Amino acid sequence: MPAEPRIVATRIFETDTGGLTLHISDTTTDIPTFRYDLVDETGAVTDSMEVYGEDSVQALLFAITAAGDYLQRFVPSASFVGLGTHGLLTTDLSAADQWRAHVVLPAGEVDLPPD
Repeated sequence: MPAEPRIVATRIFETDTGGLTLHISDTTTDIPTFRYDLVDETGAVTDSMEVYGEDSVQALLFAITAAGDYLQRFVPSASFVGLGTHGLLTTDLSAADQWRAHVVLPAGEVDLPPD
């Protein structure tokens, strides 16, 4: 019996409509696959996607970027630790003949929440 997927990374965002949590999970498939789920405060999954790669690092990067692309397009108010941005990778659409991603974070000090 295959193992259940497990959450390997989580990020919590504040949005105009409340909290939103990103879960990145590994999968039980034989090929490198990660899945993201965006879960609202009620526990409802608002978006999810399973992403594949040549190896697990590529699949993980693709999953994080897919989540970042979704937030940028459909939840632009998503903010991580009050930065005013989600802080995830997003696809660089100006790249030709290659796939590129970038992350945007404001410079300066960040007040992290207490443990």
